[in-house]
Amino acid sequence: MPMSNSSVCQKWANRAGRRLRAYWGRLSDKSRAGVLAAAMLAAMLAAGLLIVPGLPFSCSGGGRYRVGVHDVLIMRHARAAGLDVDLVRSVVTHESGGDPRAESNAAARGLMQITAITERDVLARNRNLVAGDLFDPEYNVRVGTTYLAYLLKRFDGDRTLAVAAYHMGPTAVRRAMNADPELAPLELVQKHGGPQTRAYTAKVLRDAR
Repeated sequence: MPMSNSSVCQKWANRAGRRLRAYWGRLSDKSRAGVLAAAMLAAMLAAGLLIVPGLPFSCSGGGRYRVGVHDVLIMRHARAAGLDVDLVRSVVTHESGGDPRAESNAAARGLMQITAITERDVLARNRNLVAGDLFDPEYNVRVGTTYLAYLLKRFDGDRTLAVAAYHMGPTAVRRAMNADPELAPLELVQKHGGPQTRAYTAKVLRDAR
């Protein structure tokens, strides 16, 4: 009489259990501690309790999102806007963690966290762009890369100032530059940017290298 699926599964589970117990018995105390630490780390990552800088996913609203699934989209729009792909990918990572449905308390939406004000500004400067849904990854990244390219041009290609402006607004950055024209870009952000802007700028630039 053929074995049922449950019997087959039980048989394989018992065999796997015996092999694991045998393997565990051969390990030294130090090796066992390493295995336990690795298992705990994996469990924390899976549960979203641990965020590792540079890891291409984050946990938002209990869901797991990977920036890597948007790589083709990011590369296409970054190149179309004349931007470094790694810079755009880093902005997406630290803005939304790759969650196309992300929305902040300030109503910034989508992969690159675009606000309605920023969207209107980009559309006004680029008549070839047609208004769309900011939760649509294609539209969001196109608006975001167009805006980031504008900021880089406005601040003479300086990444530090452009990234800071993406977070705190170009007017605030220009105001800081006028107040302290002798300061280097990084010093300017450190002095005039709030804690969130300072941390955001540092993380984006670090992961864009």
